Amino acid sequence: MEQSAQIVAFTPNLALGRTLELQRELTPGELHRVRVTHEAAGGGGVNLARVVRALGGEAIVAGFLAGWNGKKFRQLLSSESLQGVFRDVKGETRECHILLDNRPHPTEVYESGPTVSGEDWEELIRALPPGRIVVSGSLPPGITTETFGTLLRKLPSRPVVDTSGSTLAAALEAGVALVKCNQAELADVIGRDSAGGVEEATELFQRYRTPILLTQGATGAVLIDHESYWAKPPEISVRNPVCSGDSLLGAFLWGLARGHTSAEALRMGVAAGAENARTTQCGVTAEGVMEMRERTQTGEIN
Repeated sequence: MEQSAQIVAFTPNLALGRTLELQRELTPGELHRVRVTHEAAGGGGVNLARVVRALGGEAIVAGFLAGWNGKKFRQLLSSESLQGVFRDVKGETRECHILLDNRPHPTEVYESGPTVSGEDWEELIRALPPGRIVVSGSLPPGITTETFGTLLRKLPSRPVVDTSGSTLAAALEAGVALVKCNQAELADVIGRDSAGGVEEATELFQRYRTPILLTQGATGAVLIDHESYWAKPPEISVRNPVCSGDSLLGAFLWGLARGHTSAEALRMGVAAGAENARTTQCGVTAEGVMEMRERTQTGEIN
């Protein structure tokens, strides 16, 4: 896969991310009070850009913004010294709520976002700076799966795509540079009921000849390509796994841009994903990732 120094993190459906730490375990139908609230610019590409920047790399955010929430998004992004290229659309930038109550996985409540047209998408494409384009997350209203496949082909270079469902299938059909998915997303795209693994990812690679970066939760991740590898993190105390997949992909691409081998880049990615899961907010430090990297195992898949 070709490399580029700057990562262009294109998130079609940006969001205001709000993480709410509840005082007690969530019970539907009852009143809950919030102990701590964290608010930040959100979306898969933003999470990815944070990690790339934390590791010393270059990343810029791109996407569509709308309304008062769009203005607040810009302010929050600027407060982190992250740069962005945006196209304004009508409506309101969505809010995504993550509810933490000390259980293994949080409750997530996501709005749908403003409507985006194919013309909006093409205008934004023309404004993108040079770099490795990563298309991350769900599609906004107004962009169908079929339109998405067509628009991917209009990008100036083959992108990396991190998405799910029919959108993931469209990316594979479009011949993108690499796709990232988790086990459930892999099972869905190949039409299986159970979680997908190395065998299913290999099947998909052989069909499309597109490298597959498959995340596997606490057991790490695998890269299925002409040469395939696995990486496994140490056991950790998980506080919030949300954004870990974005962190993994960001550190993986940062490693490739630095000239690391695929195996070493995968190791770095898995370390960043694990480091992110140890915190309540999305994000990592370089020191934390490097410490986790030393305890992350990797090897070749025969």
